[in-house]
Amino acid sequence: MVKAGNKEINTLLELSDLWRRYDRVYTCWAQKHGISNSAMTLIEELCMRPEGVEPAEAADHLGIPRQTMTATLDALEKKSLIGRFPHEKDRRRKIIRFTPEGMVSAESLVKDLHEWESKALSSLSKTELVRAYKTVKLLCAELEKGLKE
Repeated sequence: MVKAGNKEINTLLELSDLWRRYDRVYTCWAQKHGISNSAMTLIEELCMRPEGVEPAEAADHLGIPRQTMTATLDALEKKSLIGRFPHEKDRRRKIIRFTPEGMVSAESLVKDLHEWESKALSSLSKTELVRAYKTVKLLCAELEKGLKE
């Protein structure tokens, strides 16, 4: 790891390491359940958007490269969890939605995920959780603002 001389930069580097650790934990959880982290992220998103979503929109929203999204969709479609359905206004476009059996599997997976997360969150006080959320949100906003400069 590169060590910077600035205390704030060192803290940011350590925070980046924690974010990577956070991602690895979710990847391990998903793998234990027989899917990729990208697939689990998409499954959770589709549970919140049962009307469906276009592949490119989902990839952009979730921060998943489009090539990875295509492979993820192929894998989920092969398991009959999702389908690519015609767009109601433009037949060249597709909408991703769960199949009926996919919805049942997805709801079970998301329930397991949320129970696992809730157990972990129970060790934090409400104040700690709110403070963490506000801090990360502010940091992201400031980094995004810096992109526009």
